[in-house]
Amino acid sequence: MNTNKTHTLFLLWVLLISLTGFGLYVTWHKGFFQWIILTDNTRICVVIVFAFLIGSGLAGWRSIYLSRQSQYFDRIRDGFNDFKPGQSICHDYLTHPLAHPSEGQLMAEVMAERARGTHQVGWFVTGLMIKLGLLGTVVGFIMMLSRLEGLEQLDISDIKTLMQQMTQGMGVAMNTTLVGLVGSILLGLQFLMLDRYADKLIAATVDYAHRNVKAS
Repeated sequence: MNTNKTHTLFLLWVLLISLTGFGLYVTWHKGFFQWIILTDNTRICVVIVFAFLIGSGLAGWRSIYLSRQSQYFDRIRDGFNDFKPGQSICHDYLTHPLAHPSEGQLMAEVMAERARGTHQVGWFVTGLMIKLGLLGTVVGFIMMLSRLEGLEQLDISDIKTLMQQMTQGMGVAMNTTLVGLVGSILLGLQFLMLDRYADKLIAATVDYAHRNVKAS
């Protein structure tokens, strides 16, 4: 992690969100997105989209946070030591006085928790989107099968209405599944990127600490 790469994570997140926004614009321009939302009378797709926006906002904030922590770590390697307690997770780990060698592993775990602990919320939202999509599938099939009640009382003139109603239920099932899967994939990519970057920062900090111990 050299200095000219400290904002790479945030820029990658911006790129991913920009591509997602472009794809959303294309589907909106073609009328596909509006059709999905308007045909879903359960409003599960709206909830999924709202969850995606919240998760993406969290991912954006974490990308800024980790980019700043990476910049702090580069300053530490350059010899700067002017950090307040809690400002830099790497500095807090490197400067914590150890009463016992086993505390080193504990401090590394604390640093790891501060680096990627909040990401658990994002992974929960990612899983929630999949579950909401599956819930929409079940609800859609229930809507579709419920139209079959009293089928023996139907005549030929009612068949067309019945098919339209069943198609509506099938549309809810398929649309919610599609929105849930696509949204979870895009949000999962964001938090996978964050986790990988956090792991690299933690590994670099621990390696830096071990090198200093050997040098001293």
